[in-house]
Amino acid sequence: MKKLALAILIAVLIASLAAYFYYTSHRGYAEKIVVYAYNDRITGIDPSLEDDTGLVVLGSVYEPLLYYDPINNQTIPALAERWEARENNTVWIFYLRKGVVFHDGTPFNSSAVVVSVKRAKEVYEMYGIGLGYIWDAVEDVTPLDDYTVEFKLRYPQRLDLIAASSYAAYIFNPNALIKAGVQNYTDLKLRDWFNTGRDEGTGPYRIVSYDPYNEVVLVKFDKWWGWSIVNNDKAPDKVIIKIKTDPQEQYNGLVSGDIDIVTSIPRISIRDVISRGFKYVNLTTFHSYFLVFNTRRYPTNITEFRLAILYAIPWDRIVEDAMKGYALLGSGYLPHYFPGFQPGLTYQYNITKARELMEKSGVKPGVTIEFMYQTDYKEEEDFASILKSSLAQIGVNVKLVPATWDAMKDAGKAVWENPENTPHMLINDWWPTIISPYDYLYNLFHSDSKEWNWSGFANETFNNLVDNAFMLEGTDYGKAMELYRQAQEILFEQGVAANLWDEIKVFVYNPRINIPNNAVNPLYMYVIFFQYVQVTA
Repeated sequence: MKKLALAILIAVLIASLAAYFYYTSHRGYAEKIVVYAYNDRITGIDPSLEDDTGLVVLGSVYEPLLYYDPINNQTIPALAERWEARENNTVWIFYLRKGVVFHDGTPFNSSAVVVSVKRAKEVYEMYGIGLGYIWDAVEDVTPLDDYTVEFKLRYPQRLDLIAASSYAAYIFNPNALIKAGVQNYTDLKLRDWFNTGRDEGTGPYRIVSYDPYNEVVLVKFDKWWGWSIVNNDKAPDKVIIKIKTDPQEQYNGLVSGDIDIVTSIPRISIRDVISRGFKYVNLTTFHSYFLVFNTRRYPTNITEFRLAILYAIPWDRIVEDAMKGYALLGSGYLPHYFPGFQPGLTYQYNITKARELMEKSGVKPGVTIEFMYQTDYKEEEDFASILKSSLAQIGVNVKLVPATWDAMKDAGKAVWENPENTPHMLINDWWPTIISPYDYLYNLFHSDSKEWNWSGFANETFNNLVDNAFMLEGTDYGKAMELYRQAQEILFEQGVAANLWDEIKVFVYNPRINIPNNAVNPLYMYVIFFQYVQVTA
């Protein structure tokens, strides 16, 4: 009888435990779930080579050696606890954090840093894939022991800023090569393997489900080294990143309770949902939108014509009309609060001057030019309407060409080989990889940058200023900033492009959670550092 009672007791305990684990794995009981709506498909999640929207996933799954602190304009520890520069910033030593493991339990050590950095750099050099150019100064990277890494540079550089980059700086588990069945880290089959949803990071969350067109599911990694530091027992157990490209669908999901965090609801609806009790965080981002001219096609190859257009734009209207006030009017070619930002480098609406420049250009009134913008960005569509009506005042007809992002990118790149097939004007939006003016000025306007320089602008004086400035950042930062200023003035005087606005990203969220300010960072665009988020209900 006692044996029967004991057996029943054990059965009850087993059933109870099974029920507990079942219910704690479902929302509505103990599991803390946050649903985050993201407005674009995920372009990839290779920690070394991804250069676009995959950052929204990578930022929670992987970690760099350092992070950038925008408030204090300094780097702070991540996988490296401390670091030092020697020999005039040509040798850098990083002392790694001990006790860190990858998501499969493999210990993190210096060999992972070596493989991750070399892969990003060498794949970029071999194939032009990714953003591994950030490691250009690195001549060699060597493990001194399991937790010490030495970087030797070809020229002085602020390698701490490079190590905190938003792309090409994430550290992955070298065992990924074995799992992917490749012999060399430069084999592009490894990229394909990562992009099937594979996860080899050390971050606070790991991937359990990956559909780049619909949904990515992350779960809390209990062995993350940082939980004792952030001391947040209310962090989400599960994060569901839902791909919602329609702003109205994001709005509906937020109001219905199906979505907890949105970033792209219609801007005219933001004040409405806040008045209903939803909470928000305003993040002044490094995300800038540039009006870019095709300088290799008539008539936008004429400087005076480009300037005529720029002085015909009602600059005092565009932030309110296109962005509904959620932006800062651009100045120069770097965003507000970014190193090298130039206040006062702005065009002013002056229709008289615009007409004078139009006449000086020799372009006859009645000319038609094309303007391409992205179809699913409402702000670009609104700006297109402003541009079309404004340029009519100086006799310029604007043919609007809405396009998908992929079509825009193809058209922009074509300016170097077939400029007649590239529209006269396009919008190119940009956020940075590294905390340096070089990121914007090289990628968007240097003639060696055929991927992103959609203007076709080629100016050796400009190129030399930008290249020399980048080389100087490691020895004379002030002089480097002066050269970057001169480079920006060349673009401004020739009217190659204009920074329309720097976006203020509004994270609106359900009051059952709390998003503190340190959970978002302008360098790591769209990333929410969920380890700081608190689920309170």
